[in-house]
Order: sequence, then C-alpha cells, then structure tokens
Amino acid sequence: MVTLGLLTLLEVKPGKEEAAEGFLTEALQLVEKEPGTTDWFAMRLGSTLYAIFGAFPDEEARTAHMSGELIRALSEQAPDLFEKAPAINPFGVVAAKSPG
Repeated sequence: MVTLGLLTLLEVKPGKEEAAEGFLTEALQLVEKEPGTTDWFAMRLGSTLYAIFGAFPDEEARTAHMSGELIRALSEQAPDLFEKAPAINPFGVVAAKSPG
C-alpha cells in the first residue's frame, strides 16, 4: 500500500523543453530499477512547468529513491535544464488507488 510520496516541481529554462522531456523520459529507466517506487509519473503542467510524482509504501523506499540514480542525475542536469533547483516536496498519502 502506498503511504508516502514526493512531488517535485521543475521550472524548465525556455528553449530547454525538449531536452527536459528527453531527460524525464530516460529517467523512467532509472526508476524502474527501484522496487520500492510503486508509482512514478513525469508530467508537463504548462509551457515550462513540469512535475515528477512518486509514491512509496514506506519511508525506507522513499529514502532509497532519494539516494538513488535519478536524484543524482537530476542534480547533475539541473543547472543546464532548470531555472532553479528542483523543489522536492515530501508528502503523506491520505487515500490512494494504484494498480495491482
């Protein structure tokens, strides 16, 4: 059962939208290696505003994600792709419906 999550907001630099979408598409391969990440979505919310949503069954899984390959790659790419550092917001899940 999903109990915790992360919502990351990304403000992409103008003209870097295609590169950001490529990065996020490739990031899925990294997240697929994380058994504790039960749900993960990369979304475009506006012309330059993107978000990443991840859900986890417990704090151990969320902590593993935060120390995983995606976070390292995001940190490396942030100066080139984003206006400011990604805003990573942890949250608790009140109610959820997930596959499986």
